[in-house]
Amino acid sequence: MTIEYQLIRSDKRKTLGLQVKKGQVFVRAPRFVAQSQITALVQAKSAWLKAKVAEQKLLLANEVSLFCQGSDIWIRGTLKRLDIRYLPGGKNKARVQELEQAIILELPALSQNRSHEQLALTVKKQLELWFKTQAQLYIPARLEHWSSVTGLSYKSYKIRQYKARWGSCNNRAELSFNSLLMMAPDWVIDYVIVHELCHLQHLNHSPAFWQLVAGFYPQYALAKQWLKSNQVKLDWK
Repeated sequence: MTIEYQLIRSDKRKTLGLQVKKGQVFVRAPRFVAQSQITALVQAKSAWLKAKVAEQKLLLANEVSLFCQGSDIWIRGTLKRLDIRYLPGGKNKARVQELEQAIILELPALSQNRSHEQLALTVKKQLELWFKTQAQLYIPARLEHWSSVTGLSYKSYKIRQYKARWGSCNNRAELSFNSLLMMAPDWVIDYVIVHELCHLQHLNHSPAFWQLVAGFYPQYALAKQWLKSNQVKLDWK
């Protein structure tokens, strides 16, 4: 199998570099590097490149199936049907409306002309923005509540989307929370908040840390299991 790639040359580059993005291979090279050297590198890394391309194409396929009409989206622990609608005219902005059993995403009519992959990315982006807004409305009050309950005080916090973590705490008492926590049930969100607050006292996952978590949140193991069991639907990388 011949590996197709896009070659990008630059006067500023000093070394060859390989990148796989959305199932496509990119080779970044200095202008002085011969084509034969580039070909040799691609051939030498062919096994790795093929594996990465296959992996990313599978992720793209899953993304299209997740962000399409009628798919199920977790919202505060409830699976709701995604209903994509199109607004008349070309200047309307996207809007999200949450109902008891569905999440309605209204998009400008021009969105209908996009490919399945492009539309999935648009849907994903709009839902991510909506989840961030919801998180900014919900998490601060819960954080204040649990800080009061535990007596653990933080310096600051931020809410944004992360690829591989639900929350974090550093040695400066700064907390971070993933906006996609809003897909989880309230009691699971509470667990993540308590988890990060407890890191203010134990910046590790030692037995003493888990004992502290259990003291404030006895059902923490159930919350961890919920996140693990639903990882596929929660993984929006």
